[in-house]
Amino acid sequence: MKNLLFTLALLVSISSFGQVDNKGEALEVHNFERESLNLQPLKWSNKLERDAKKYADYLASKDVFRHSKNLGKLKQGENLYSTMYYVINDNGEKYFFDVTNYILDASVAWLDEKKDYTYAKIGDRINTFSKIGHYTQMIWSRTEEVGIAYSKSKSGNVYVVARYFPQGNWTGEYPY
Repeated sequence: MKNLLFTLALLVSISSFGQVDNKGEALEVHNFERESLNLQPLKWSNKLERDAKKYADYLASKDVFRHSKNLGKLKQGENLYSTMYYVINDNGEKYFFDVTNYILDASVAWLDEKKDYTYAKIGDRINTFSKIGHYTQMIWSRTEEVGIAYSKSKSGNVYVVARYFPQGNWTGEYPY
């Protein structure tokens, strides 16, 4: 009985916060790369996490995948990532994936863009921005804080949103 109460209390506390992922691992991915470039580490921001969660909830409620239109006003940068948390089998049954750290997976995917990046100013023709923009936001030298959150849609999509402050990816500037 004691174990059952502890488990229920843990589930309630996790579900009330809404995020079961280890933020530290996602932050570590960001900061490992930043350290390799001799950049200051990012700090986790609960405010940015709340902003990211609010927008992830919006994306999940509409089941759309697009950047926020309020980033300039908020002076925040944004990375997005989407995946599925279940698929429908041929027999019509839902197959749920094992517990996944969505914000870690997103951070690793953004870091993976490094392979397509050649050091240059943002907007230079040497890079295709759609292939490197998440990575360059992660390593933007003047960015100091990050907050990441996710939300699941009824259709099975997972929307991960990262918010960065101050924002990066300024056209004509080097990331670092």
